[in-house]
Amino acid sequence: MRSSTLSARLLVPTVILYGAGYPLGSSTVAIMSPRLVVLLRFALSAVILWVIVAVRRPNRPSRRAVMHAVIAGVLTQAVQFLSLYWALTNGVSPGLASLIVALNPVVTALIMSVTLGHRESRSGAFALVLGVAAVVLACTPKLLADHSIGIPVAAVVVAMLGLCYGGIHQGRYCADVDPWTVTAIGVTASTPIAAVLTFTGPVECSNWPRAIVLIVVMTVLTSVGATTLYAACIRQAGARAASILFAVIPAAASVMAWVGLGETLSPYAIGGLLLGAAACIVQSRTPAPRPEPTLLVRTTTTRGSATDA
Repeated sequence: MRSSTLSARLLVPTVILYGAGYPLGSSTVAIMSPRLVVLLRFALSAVILWVIVAVRRPNRPSRRAVMHAVIAGVLTQAVQFLSLYWALTNGVSPGLASLIVALNPVVTALIMSVTLGHRESRSGAFALVLGVAAVVLACTPKLLADHSIGIPVAAVVVAMLGLCYGGIHQGRYCADVDPWTVTAIGVTASTPIAAVLTFTGPVECSNWPRAIVLIVVMTVLTSVGATTLYAACIRQAGARAASILFAVIPAAASVMAWVGLGETLSPYAIGGLLLGAAACIVQSRTPAPRPEPTLLVRTTTTRGSATDA
């Protein structure tokens, strides 16, 4: 039975690797066309992930599960990163982008409430409040300094919605599929989309050696590491519980930018990190929600068949 609890050994590396993706992505699109970045990242990720799947040899998913993994993967991978990197290239700062994407827990809860009849417990609602406070606090300095508006910001919203819907779809239909396999299928399905979009516009790179290093690092840490770990979080606790990780990711990204890029670490980021951690702790102590409608239908069908027999 699925638990709402995320283990620390899964939660911590997911936050660290996902948070590292923002400064890495911003540094890469500064010297290379964003669509080309995504294409190379997806292609390299697919190769690495299928090698891992071949070595691990998990149970092979059904055709129906593969179809749902493709849908979830295109939303989580192609929609999210193609939109996000385009926005980063067109004036949206990593801080503002991480703020919008970090609203994932609230939007996920809202979508699940409307489409699946999901109801938040008191502790779950409190975790959401803490999560929003953590995101706003961590990003306050960047919000004051960044007034980007218009289509690029809308693109980040599209990226966030892709992440939300992709996570929900995976949680509903791919709960029994190995996370490495889910991520491999999603990246593979997203690669042709990135290829078509890449070659419909200019392909530029001002520093190939640096770009290649950044893409390799970003692929290993985020495309292979972070997205697979996030898939594992969804499998372990469900899309709603896993989404609370984004409450702490913006603050974690600020800390990593301070360590790796020498950026200023504000008290707001530290406060956001503490509030985000509190949100994750509260969420981990929240009772698991009732089974999702699709799972109830399957259970009922199985019992009916057994009775008929």
